[in-house]
Amino acid sequence: MKMETVTEGVPVKARRRLPPRGVLMLGAALVVGAAGYTYIHSAKASATTDNAYVKTDVTIVAPRVRGHVAEVLVRDNQPVKAGQVLVRLDPEEYAARVASAQGDLAIAEAAIASAQAALGRLGSEEAMAVAEVREAETGIRAADAEAVRAKADWVRYDALLKTGYAPRRDADRIQTHAVAAAAAADKTRAMLAVSRSQASVTASRRGELLAAIAQARAQRQKAAAALDLARQDQQHVEIRAPVAGVVGDRQANVGDYVQPGSRLLVVNPLDRLYITANFKETQTARMLNGQAAKVKVDALPGVVLKAHVDSFAPGTGSEFALLPFEPGVGNFTKIVQRVPVRLRFDPGQPGVAKLRPGLSAKVTVELEGE
Repeated sequence: MKMETVTEGVPVKARRRLPPRGVLMLGAALVVGAAGYTYIHSAKASATTDNAYVKTDVTIVAPRVRGHVAEVLVRDNQPVKAGQVLVRLDPEEYAARVASAQGDLAIAEAAIASAQAALGRLGSEEAMAVAEVREAETGIRAADAEAVRAKADWVRYDALLKTGYAPRRDADRIQTHAVAAAAAADKTRAMLAVSRSQASVTASRRGELLAAIAQARAQRQKAAAALDLARQDQQHVEIRAPVAGVVGDRQANVGDYVQPGSRLLVVNPLDRLYITANFKETQTARMLNGQAAKVKVDALPGVVLKAHVDSFAPGTGSEFALLPFEPGVGNFTKIVQRVPVRLRFDPGQPGVAKLRPGLSAKVTVELEGE
C-alpha cells in the first residue's frame, strides 16, 4: 500500500493574473508612447509647412514706343517662343521718322561736301594770292630802281641846265620821267599792300571753312544718331516675347493707344517653376541649401514631387510688405515671423509640367541630410 507524504506549514503561492482592462490600458500606453517618440523624432528630423505656393518669374510685356495697336497676334493661354511677335503697332509714323532722319543725314553730308569743295577752291586762291604778292614784291624792286635812276638823271641834267650846257627840252623830259618813275614805284607799293591784304583775307577764310567742316561733321554725326534711333523705334513697333512661356493676362486690343511701359500681357515661363515656402523662423535653424524636400500640391492629390532648398530670402516676409511691421512701445505682441525659402524641383518629374503659378503646396524639408 502506497503512502502519501504531506508537508504541513508551507503554503502554495497562487499565480496572479491581470484583469483584461489593465492589459488594454498598458497596450494603449505603449502605443501612445511609441507614436509620441516617432512624432518627436520626425519633427526634429524635418520641417513642414503648408504656407507654400508654386511660383515663376513672370515677365511683363510692354512696348518701348507709343502708338496704336494694329495687330494682336496671340491669345490667352497660348504657348509662345522667345522672339515671337506678340503685338504689332501702327508703323506709319516711324517709317516717316526714318525717312526724315535719312533726309537730315543727306543734308549734313552735302554740307560737308560743299565746305570741302570751298576749301579746295580756297587753296587755289591762296596760291594765286601768294603769287601776286611775290610779283608785286619783284615789281616794286624794279620800280624803285627805275625811280632812283630817273632821279639821278634829273639831278645831273638840272646841274647842266643851270650851267647852260643842257637844253631845257631834255631837262624837262628827264624831270617828267623821274616823276613818273617815282609815281610808278608808289603805285607798285600800293599794289603790294593790296595783294598782301587779299592773301591775309584768304588765309582767314581757311579757318572759317575748317570750322564749317567741323560743324557739318558734327551735324552729320547727330543726324546719323537720329537715324539710328528712328530705325530702332521702327523695329520696336513689333513687340516680341522676351522669353518662352505661356501668354496670360492679355490686355492689349486692336485700336488701343499704348504708351511706353504700359502693360500689354504677361508671359509665364513654365519651365522655370519653383516653390516659395514660408517657414516659421524657428524651423530654419538647421535648414541649409541643397537639403532634400518633398512637395505635395493640392492640385495633384497623391503625387509627391522631389525638390531641394535653393535659397533663402534676405529678410522675413513682413520686411518686404507694403507696410512693414513696426512694433510700437507699450503695445508689443511677439509674432513668429516667417522666412520665405525658395525650392527648386528636381529634374525628370512629369508632374511638374502640370503645375501652374499660384497653386498651394505643402513642403517638408529633410533637415538631417543635404
